[in-house]
Amino acid sequence: MQPIPNQKIHWRSLEGLPNRGAVRFFPKGSSSCLVELTVSYEVPQLLSPVASALQPFLENLLGRGLARFANFAKTYQTDAA
Repeated sequence: MQPIPNQKIHWRSLEGLPNRGAVRFFPKGSSSCLVELTVSYEVPQLLSPVASALQPFLENLLGRGLARFANFAKTYQTDAA
């Protein structure tokens, strides 16, 4: 997986719950874009019996994080004029 400048950021966890993902930005005009988030994670064997019960919690957590990022992106000001 290679990053694409101004379009794609990706990651792979180094610690904690094994996960990886990507965020892609698709221009929708001069001042907006569509953001696509892809995340995959591995549930430790110990938690596999309750993995399906954890899914709504993890999706909610990701959704809140994406909403915080959207708020940050909408209000971010650069020093460049």
